[in-house]
Amino acid sequence: MASLLRESHPLTLKVIRLARPSLANTQVLPADSADSVLAQALRDIEQNNPTQSGAVFSSDVQASDGMAAALDAQPLSETLVLPRAFGTMYLGETFGAHLCICNESALAVRDILVQISMQTTSQQVPLVDTGDAGRQLAGGQPLNLQVVHEIKELGAHVLACSITYLSAQGERRTLQKSFKFQVANPLVVKTKVNHLARDVLLEVQVHNATPTAMALERLRFDAAAPFAAEDLNTTAEDAPVWGSRAGFMQPGDVRQYLYRLRPQIDAENMTVEQERAVQYATALGKLDIVWRGPFGSIGRLQTSQLLRKSPGMFLIEIESARVLGRRVVVEEPFVARVRVRNVSEQRMAVVAAVNAHKHPMVVVCGPAQHALGDLEVGESAEFDLQLLALAPGVQRVGAVALVDSVSGYTREVDHLLDINVLSS
Repeated sequence: MASLLRESHPLTLKVIRLARPSLANTQVLPADSADSVLAQALRDIEQNNPTQSGAVFSSDVQASDGMAAALDAQPLSETLVLPRAFGTMYLGETFGAHLCICNESALAVRDILVQISMQTTSQQVPLVDTGDAGRQLAGGQPLNLQVVHEIKELGAHVLACSITYLSAQGERRTLQKSFKFQVANPLVVKTKVNHLARDVLLEVQVHNATPTAMALERLRFDAAAPFAAEDLNTTAEDAPVWGSRAGFMQPGDVRQYLYRLRPQIDAENMTVEQERAVQYATALGKLDIVWRGPFGSIGRLQTSQLLRKSPGMFLIEIESARVLGRRVVVEEPFVARVRVRNVSEQRMAVVAAVNAHKHPMVVVCGPAQHALGDLEVGESAEFDLQLLALAPGVQRVGAVALVDSVSGYTREVDHLLDINVLSS
């Protein structure tokens, strides 16, 4: 069938993927002379980075007569190998191909129109379209083209090629060929969201799913409004947690990163509408990852919006809860100050009542009910709880009911804060 197809068309089309070479992989490497390019490069590495590279040549083979023996032990060679197969394409890489259209006949072919596109399950991207500017190829004359396309989707991809031409007999003909390949995911990204009051702690797990090592040049989180991101992946000396800016990852390696998302507006200056926007926001932001593979091949991956399940908000929010004083001692009274805020859409008359039997290790030794008065929308108020701890250790303070006497709305707060009770 292929031979008949070649005979029926004077034009032939050959496609080769443009890919970087790789180092030859041999068990026994030939000995290089002391003046070779590889020997000089290894010598420069040892001289310029004596503590990082280690001893490239052992002390007993530093002399020129032992240089060949040292190079025989190196796993690298100056020989480069071109890829023998198409290989694997990964999401975020750039696909490049060289196309050669050749007139295999002895007669000229006129009005050659070339259309090349990349087809996926969701779209078709044109790469080459010569339009109405037809070309002519004499007998044996080639036409070389190159196409480049950034891979942004997973799954099957088809490089569709269509060549329309006018044969020597004046017949309008079309040569069509397609080349199909799969695109795999180079990085597996998993996230976990933890809420800390208005802030969000975002854990990101990155897994190298390729069979080769890669160097992460950049892993940046771009927060979505109304958040601003804080990178928690550096030490106090501003050094990366993983010990290298490049972030080398071997095949199968997994790394975890942590980001803290804070509202762009301070809580003190935040209106009720802005408070709702923060609490009900589901989009957190996007990860922008740039890496390099073998021979410096570059890849870039930007995730879709990372989402969370909105925690929502109560009509009466607890802004803060803290203990007045430096320490809490068992069987000695102490005061916990609580600040609440009306985040509803109407005025409230809030009453705070404490359930004295909910947490028996911390009991109320003062008023069990506090009338906070009328709170307008966005207004805050404070009340003090006089408490007594009956046992040492970490104890929970809570069991407070916040009631709006106007609408009847009630919020039960089981946990306000934890305290460390000292024995003396």
